[in-house]
Amino acid sequence: MAITAPLLWFDGTLVESRMATIPLMGHAPQRGSLVFDVGSFHRARGGVALFRAREHVARFVRSARIVGLALPFDEDALVRAAVDVVAACKRDDGLVRWSVYFAANEPDLLPRDGTTHVAVAAQLLEDPPRMKPIRIAVFDDARKASPSALSPEAKVAAAYLGPMLARRRAVAAGADDVVLLDDDGNIAEAPIANVFAVTNGTLRTPPLGRVLPGITRDAVLALALAEGIPVREEPLTRDAFVTADEAFLTSTSLPIAPIGTIDGRALGTAEAPGPMTSRLAARLAAAQHGEDDAFAAWLTPVAR
Repeated sequence: MAITAPLLWFDGTLVESRMATIPLMGHAPQRGSLVFDVGSFHRARGGVALFRAREHVARFVRSARIVGLALPFDEDALVRAAVDVVAACKRDDGLVRWSVYFAANEPDLLPRDGTTHVAVAAQLLEDPPRMKPIRIAVFDDARKASPSALSPEAKVAAAYLGPMLARRRAVAAGADDVVLLDDDGNIAEAPIANVFAVTNGTLRTPPLGRVLPGITRDAVLALALAEGIPVREEPLTRDAFVTADEAFLTSTSLPIAPIGTIDGRALGTAEAPGPMTSRLAARLAAAQHGEDDAFAAWLTPVAR
């Protein structure tokens, strides 16, 4: 569970978070057009640092462009806004969330007023993620929206309704999360996470084009290459997924979640997390905390 820090950045100014509200009849709640991105910050050498903030902001800007939301701030300003809210919250670890939405208080499908509000908030984790194995369900009819209907590159609120219903179904079936299939019946992604599988020492993940270009996904691929681990971005069949030696999910909030069972069946390793999952998780944690000089450029320091 995450709580919003007392101060957030709203249209260029730090304000009390309770003052930043969205009108009930606005386009964001009525049509789901709010665009967002979620990054993280961590205790690092010499203080606190944002992890891959510039990559998150670049994806945020791209999502806004896809949906048609104007951003009156450039990428540098949005990174500085994140630095400001993290500095103001006086915490060492948490999430940072960028949001943009139509300002007009109208639910018309196509807003006549294209003015937007932009907010950046820090979220404080009451229960930090742990490397606890999770149970995954896969349903033949639980599919990710086709790219022909909505670009997988857009992190927009409306895109999460279908995945939410699929996860609810998985939880009702005794699982912790669900993995969605793509149009061809191959593995796509979880509702808020990318999917990886390990087979015979090779790390595999579905290719871009039908899945969100996850920032943690990209980090894991880079770390794997640095570790000399063979990597393949290619279609991943359901059979290959359920019979993998290891499998895990990646996202900013997890950041790596080992998969213990899929549809009630344990994977090839004796116990999750498997050796490659543990190896990558350890190196990712080192990069996030400024303990890996090879990836020092991924950090944006926060001055306090």
